[in-house]
Amino acid sequence: MKSIVRLLILPAVLATAVVTLKAQTGTAMVAQAILTEDHDAYVAAIAKINAEIKAKTGMEGLRHVYVGDFADDESHLIVVVSRFASVAAIAGFDAKLRDDPEMKKMLGDLKAIRKLGPSWLYKAVRDEGFYDGGAVLVTDIATADEDAYAKSLDGLKAIMDGNNFKDAKISLWRIVAGRREATHLVVVSLPSQARLAEMLDALSDKELLKTWNVGASKIRKSLRNGTYHEITK
Repeated sequence: MKSIVRLLILPAVLATAVVTLKAQTGTAMVAQAILTEDHDAYVAAIAKINAEIKAKTGMEGLRHVYVGDFADDESHLIVVVSRFASVAAIAGFDAKLRDDPEMKKMLGDLKAIRKLGPSWLYKAVRDEGFYDGGAVLVTDIATADEDAYAKSLDGLKAIMDGNNFKDAKISLWRIVAGRREATHLVVVSLPSQARLAEMLDALSDKELLKTWNVGASKIRKSLRNGTYHEITK
């Protein structure tokens, strides 16, 4: 069985420019590592479960399946991401569907093609959202100054906007439970793998983040990063 996948996120940088922060905060997110040898069967099963969840709760497209592209030992592996209004909403959702017979059967069938790995619980510090069917650059970081780090993302957003990447969505997530060394995740989301690749070329070829990474090193430690794209049907 292949090793565990994990959602990771882009290293944020200390910025000098200031942009008014309008992103949402308070959202809760669950990332669930999955062990499976059959990606297609798993994605098809999640599509059915999403349809059942919508019928029971009205929540559309709750489960999002990502696969690692350039993500070290997590490349080609998958993780399921779900977002809720709050941690309390997660508890309410679980309580509502825990004894639902149709859902229990679907989850039972799912056990035949997957095993659960670790899961992580996050709260949004800055949530600009994800693109359906999009791609992300993700990095685990450790910081003792969340406010300063969140402020640095204003500058990162300014850099993206000023270099033809206004479509880049930048989010910061605090790890609430499941934490090891990392304290936060930073996610940069683009509409497609091709668009993400263009951003990576721009950031590396033009060294746009060189000065900012020097400043960022004073308030955070970048632990690991990777690229992923969504394969949910």
